Amino acid sequence: MRSKKLLTSFFLTFLSCSLFSSEFIVRDAKIYSTDSSNLVGIDLYIKDGKFISIGKDLAILGLKEIDAKGRYLTPGFLSPLSQIGLMEIELESYTRDDSSIHYSAGLGVSDAYNPSSTLVPYNLAGGITTSLSAPSFHGNLFAGLVSAFSLTGSLEKSLIEKDIALLANIKGGEDSRAANILMLQDAFDQARDYRINGMINEHTKPQHLNFSKRDLKAINRVLNKEIPLVVQANRASDLLVLISLAKRNNITLIISGAKEGWRVATQLSKAQVPVIIQPIDNLPSSFDEIGAKLDNASLLHNAGVKILIASHEPHNSYLSRQGAGIAVSYGLPWEHAIDALSKNIAESFGLKDIGSIEVGKSADFIIWSDDPLEVSSFTDLVYIGGQEFSTLTRSARLKDRYIDR
Repeated sequence: MRSKKLLTSFFLTFLSCSLFSSEFIVRDAKIYSTDSSNLVGIDLYIKDGKFISIGKDLAILGLKEIDAKGRYLTPGFLSPLSQIGLMEIELESYTRDDSSIHYSAGLGVSDAYNPSSTLVPYNLAGGITTSLSAPSFHGNLFAGLVSAFSLTGSLEKSLIEKDIALLANIKGGEDSRAANILMLQDAFDQARDYRINGMINEHTKPQHLNFSKRDLKAINRVLNKEIPLVVQANRASDLLVLISLAKRNNITLIISGAKEGWRVATQLSKAQVPVIIQPIDNLPSSFDEIGAKLDNASLLHNAGVKILIASHEPHNSYLSRQGAGIAVSYGLPWEHAIDALSKNIAESFGLKDIGSIEVGKSADFIIWSDDPLEVSSFTDLVYIGGQEFSTLTRSARLKDRYIDR
């Protein structure tokens, strides 16, 4: 009798572990590879939030299984330089936590991020699992520091990594473009002086610069190559100046915008400078963008430039996949467009645990209803760290509540 009870207890324990453990199998998925054609009929073994094994017909039994039914499975997409979690209504200042009048380079946004923002589930449902949330410019040369957040909605575990890049802008405005470029170099020089002397020398400090110690420490992280400098620029001549500036100061540079990037694609490739582009926003809106082209992405890719694709709308960051689809229609290979939404972003910002379907990485993935680069496709299943998240949004709930009334 006792042996029967022990056997029953063991069986119930095994059944409980199988049903509720963090291990499961995804069967029959269509994944992609930039080294070959799309891979069909792939199984993925996931345990403790990580990809453990990936291949065909994995001989692992007794675990929960998810049948992908041959649908596309991609990494969760990343949104570079969005304001997810920092902004609710763009024109209402009291709903925004994305800028400062006191700090510039030293402004970090990690403490202001709101995981319960209405934009989190909205973009998650569109395939964005990670936001590289960034401060907005407040008339300063530097906007501040970018941080990476997982769109889990968790109050305690949303932050992936804080202060992973410094954001700057050289476009003309109150001062000329030439002056802004000189100010950028002056900022580097002052940060070096502060690093060597441990203090701000008020007698040698240029009068036009008013950086706090916190700002100078952030700039020094760029000079020490701990983090990249992301500069917003579109004009081809500006891109060449930035390449020269980065080489002269031995810093890691990422360019955001690059609408005329195709004109200097060879130089960008030689300097190994990644670019963040917005293919969906392809019409010139200023004299800096006269050379904007629909095939900018494919021309950059063909020259060997690493491409990162973003959305032109901070609220609708998930529209980056529509932009990627546009880039594909103008010559960018489909597989590389997927990388531009995921792997390339993670690599450029030093996020080693996410961005691709690889053994040992976090199991952040999407199962799609169809081709993810088609606007008619939707997310069927969303997983972050091996945990499924609902794609139900407030707008969808409102639709279900009132559509038949």
